[in-house]
Amino acid sequence: MHMKTKTGSGLSSSSYPKFYPHITLASLAHLQGLTEAIPQYETPIVCSFKSIDIGDVYYRSVYVSIVPDNSILYLHKRVHENLRIEPRTPSFPHMSLVYIDDEDAAKGERQRYYELLKDAGKFEVVGEAVKLCGQGLEDLIDGFEARQIWAVDCNGPVEGWQIIAKYSLLKV
Repeated sequence: MHMKTKTGSGLSSSSYPKFYPHITLASLAHLQGLTEAIPQYETPIVCSFKSIDIGDVYYRSVYVSIVPDNSILYLHKRVHENLRIEPRTPSFPHMSLVYIDDEDAAKGERQRYYELLKDAGKFEVVGEAVKLCGQGLEDLIDGFEARQIWAVDCNGPVEGWQIIAKYSLLKV
């Protein structure tokens, strides 16, 4: 979904970094106890797309709102309760498509990116849901199956984030 938009545009170097699309589950200082906090499911968690939204902060510049079904809400609640941490996950659940610097956003860049997606047919509103382009424009998808949680060190620039552990959501 990452569209090339920066070339020659004079945008901030922090706008449009490359990253893995993801749903932020929790912000942790350490991983101790995380394995025990993650429930095990018989089947993957289905993450259905609800809408494409324009946010008002860098980490929610333009994002996909995910339908907040019972499985993902239970996972969120259980991890936070078991680790005894306060949830700091605004607009949960959502999956960011792009990060755009606040200065660029003030010049309309988030709206411009949204309109580029719309005009290029990268998404389609279907009733109370949205479908996004898959591998090609003809492949519209309405969600994905979550099978893992990735622990990522998010210190420093976005493109320098490092995956430090992966945890299965599925019973073995």
